[in-house]
Amino acid sequence: MFKKMLGTSIVTAFVAVAGLVAPAAAQEDDAIQYRMKAGDTLYALANDYFVSEGAALEVQRLNRIRNARRIPVGAQIKVPRSLLRWDPVTLQIAAFAGSVSIESGGTRQTPRAGQAIARNTIVSTGAQSFISLQGEGRTALSLPSNSRVHIRRARRYRIDNSLDVDLRVLRGRGEITAPKLEEGERFRTGTPLAVTAVRGTQFRVGYDEERSLALTEVTEGLVEISAGGAAVSAPEGAGVASNLGGLGRPEDLLRAPEISDRSATQTKESVSFDVTPLDGAVAYRTQIASDITFTDVIDELISSDIAIEFSGIEDGRFSVRTRAIAQSGLEGFWQSEDASFRRKRVGTSAGAEPAPFADAYKFAWVPVGSGPSYTAFQMWPKGVPEALIVDEVGLEISGLYVSDVEPGVYTWRVATWVIDEGEVIKVWSEPRDLTVSE
Repeated sequence: MFKKMLGTSIVTAFVAVAGLVAPAAAQEDDAIQYRMKAGDTLYALANDYFVSEGAALEVQRLNRIRNARRIPVGAQIKVPRSLLRWDPVTLQIAAFAGSVSIESGGTRQTPRAGQAIARNTIVSTGAQSFISLQGEGRTALSLPSNSRVHIRRARRYRIDNSLDVDLRVLRGRGEITAPKLEEGERFRTGTPLAVTAVRGTQFRVGYDEERSLALTEVTEGLVEISAGGAAVSAPEGAGVASNLGGLGRPEDLLRAPEISDRSATQTKESVSFDVTPLDGAVAYRTQIASDITFTDVIDELISSDIAIEFSGIEDGRFSVRTRAIAQSGLEGFWQSEDASFRRKRVGTSAGAEPAPFADAYKFAWVPVGSGPSYTAFQMWPKGVPEALIVDEVGLEISGLYVSDVEPGVYTWRVATWVIDEGEVIKVWSEPRDLTVSE
């Protein structure tokens, strides 16, 4: 189980590993290196690990072996991956929301939690839709809205139990955590500009079709990107934006911006946050999730405004995070610390009008939110809030009459309060004026 090509160029990214030999076959990336053990012969290997007995002859020819039955113990031979038997490795759906499509073998499936996603599958998300896949080790793949990923290959070769994964982000974005790999294993991912990463790398890949813009952002490890004979390395904390003009130069990813009061209880009709402006940022990507790991993202906004507002968020506990987007299109770091907020709609819709009998006014209100609630009502001469002429609390009614009010201008307000998770949440309406004439 597992957790935006320009022209005809190919981008290859990998983590440099000290002490790892890089023979021609490894560079070609289509063969593995196998070290012969006692009792091994090409025919024995073919019987257990090759796709056919005839594959032994191809391996013999490729390695220029004279006697297929007498290969020294410890000798290394190249074996094309296409000649090896393998077992499938699957990713599993950890969470999803909205319109998510799973396409395999020409058929479209309805996603479900825990569903296995095998090779040659295309996963797509629509607007305001998200999916998280998880698997072996730390392996994870998360797709935000309007993204499309092709899982081209996911297997383990029987000959050495080595992992071989190949993903392509065809549209939008993919946030990837690659597992810690053993020698001979590979984990490739990227846009139509192919990207490969190994050795526990965390990075993001994006492809903007309209702008012909390919993005690679490295949050852990080292990635090398090459195209048309040119190459550039992006270390941890850097990213590269490439377009039809070729490879870009590495640039530092923007640091994590701050969200003010992101742990405060959200009681209004919409859920809103203020992002502290960050130098170099032209926009911000903000996500809300039902968990602190952001496996289960439920909404996302990309905005150039520092005032972020979400609608349609139900009551509950959620996490929020944001990251900055540079002019180049590269996106920076999320906040590292966990933070959650409570969503509990509390409020009052209220109004006032003359009562049907003399010298009285009718005040009526409707609590906003769910669950049992109580009401408070206050009224005072305008400009003198400390001189309350009405101060009622703990009301379980939807209105009241106030009579015998002297001519003048008064201010009034209504509060709705609830007890939620053992805490009292009290929200006052905006003060309103009432003019009482002679």
